Amino acid sequence: MAQLTRLSNWLNEQPEQNIAAHKGINVTTVDFLLLVRRWMDVLKLKQGPRWAVYHQDPFEFLAILFALWQLKRIACIPGDKREGTVQELSGYVDGFVGEFSKGVNAVSNKMVELPMATKEWLKLEPDFIALEIYTSGSTGKPKAITKTINQLDLEISAINLLWPARDGCVVITTVTHQHFYGLIFGLLLPFSSGLTFERQRCNFSEDILYYAKYYAGFLLISSPSHLGRMNTALDWGDIGEDCHYILSSTAPLTRVDSLNVGYLLNTSVREIYGSSETGAIAWRSQIKSESEAKWQALPNVEVGISSKGTLNLKSNFLAGKEVIELTDRVSFDKNNLFTLLGREDSIVKIEGKRISLTAIEQRLLTTSLVKQVKAIVLEGRRVEIGTIIQLTDEGAETLSSEGRRSLITILKSVLSPYFESVLLPRKWRFVAQLPFNSQGKLPINSLLELFDKAVHSKNETKWPVILDEVLVDQQCKISICIPSELIYFQGHFTNAPILPGIVQIHWAEAFGRRIFSIDIPFQGLEVIKFQKLIFPNNKLTITLNYDNSKKRLSFMYKSKKGVHSSGRISFA
Repeated sequence: MAQLTRLSNWLNEQPEQNIAAHKGINVTTVDFLLLVRRWMDVLKLKQGPRWAVYHQDPFEFLAILFALWQLKRIACIPGDKREGTVQELSGYVDGFVGEFSKGVNAVSNKMVELPMATKEWLKLEPDFIALEIYTSGSTGKPKAITKTINQLDLEISAINLLWPARDGCVVITTVTHQHFYGLIFGLLLPFSSGLTFERQRCNFSEDILYYAKYYAGFLLISSPSHLGRMNTALDWGDIGEDCHYILSSTAPLTRVDSLNVGYLLNTSVREIYGSSETGAIAWRSQIKSESEAKWQALPNVEVGISSKGTLNLKSNFLAGKEVIELTDRVSFDKNNLFTLLGREDSIVKIEGKRISLTAIEQRLLTTSLVKQVKAIVLEGRRVEIGTIIQLTDEGAETLSSEGRRSLITILKSVLSPYFESVLLPRKWRFVAQLPFNSQGKLPINSLLELFDKAVHSKNETKWPVILDEVLVDQQCKISICIPSELIYFQGHFTNAPILPGIVQIHWAEAFGRRIFSIDIPFQGLEVIKFQKLIFPNNKLTITLNYDNSKKRLSFMYKSKKGVHSSGRISFA
């Protein structure tokens, strides 16, 4: 079992370890100390106590944190570096450090060459405010959550007490360290416990398989948005004996997905319940022979039930020692294990009647047509409920063969025995994937956008139904079905609708940007060919190849009838 070293005094103890690796190539304690000193020398030239930090490389990110802490400054952690985020933070922080764009007082350790002076390292006081975590909350407005160095050390210690780190395991993540869950479990915990973390974050199932092969053993830190779409066609047997365990958080993982992923990697999936505000609260692991697993509190965490039926919490990971009341409704059994019943704030009023959004979601999940669902309140001329649904393969087939209206009728029939007709969802969106962000969250703004642009349209579907998606190296194959009620069929040869060529190009570019993380401007089109027409309900495969050196994305639409279209998109 690895020895735990507290963050507050890590630099003075300097345990010899391989801190991070990429494809099996390690960086060590010596490399880390040099990088911290370099960042300190750069940041000394700047004034101000509060600095926004963003860096995709977790090793570099960690060095920035320790450099700021040694200068007694607070690291402010946003979830992304988008222009709107930077504008929101500019009035609250003194500067931006890491991979922010130029012109916002950005600092980079590559900007200057300075000597790295040797010095005594500062031991951090327990009440030193080390972090401000920015989370969007339910309103979409960023809010700051402060964490002292002692809170971080206590949470890491409790997790390590529950699941002691196994020597030699490398931590692989699909979640970003810009979110508190990824920061604690994917970065600070392995760093303190002497484990190595892989520097490249995995976006797809293929990435997990690819990087895991470089190591003798690994832990996987993930989320439902990734584990719920693991590619079962891959040969997981190659690494099935190497995975020690899997952690999942940011939302409850379905029992089916938990057992499926555990089977693929021949290990258990351990779910963490908590939030950025509270830290980790409880955990559970699904077992085949049992029904839905219940939650049990982590070490040094006390839980109970309030007079309103919501969770009471007392935790060492919180700033105060008093009991706080959360908004999650719970029920306890005789062993003090609890079941989550949905959030108190998921109870809404529609036409003067109370209804639980969680209850709607749970009922829809009982069907074999729905894989994931999110219900939200839409406030326009009237207050009504909207649902965003990711379909199962069976659901996608039903949508393709019977149409959108028929599918909605089926889903309403599932709800109608339990809810009055006035409370049933009025707006429905069927998506290839729920719009999870890089932290595994569902931002309210992203959900609302799915409704805002098509409120008055009877025909609102703008995307194909994705049946499968396989990524190998720089090639991705996406199996799709063309919905018969696609908005682009309107007015386009109405009596014999065909898919416009410009839509095919638009889809290829959009999928390419998402899959290959292309964030540079569109430049032009090359060798575009349209050979066969694409009709409603056609099933096709889109093959995408990205040449990063030439910044060109090649695409091809193909079915059993042959190639329908192909071409290249170039980027500036």
